[in-house]
Amino acid sequence: FRIVGYPNPFSTSFGLDLQTSSSENLSLSVYDMTGRLLEIRDVRVDEISGLQLGDRYPSGVYNVVAAQGSEIRTIRVIKQ
Repeated sequence: FRIVGYPNPFSTSFGLDLQTSSSENLSLSVYDMTGRLLEIRDVRVDEISGLQLGDRYPSGVYNVVAAQGSEIRTIRVIKQ
């Protein structure tokens, strides 16, 4: 699968663009740069387009770990 965070950098919140051939749920974990876990969400594939994250995060750099089945992707997003 392929996942992209947008807009990046963001000022209030960001969304995710997901391209996948699987219907399995997506597990999202968001970490700050110190490795502290900020948020965990299990999301259905058909709900990902309306999902917004990051509105409560302070300015900084964040790693978003997305897992679907046995596949894992990590993307980095920046809050201004």
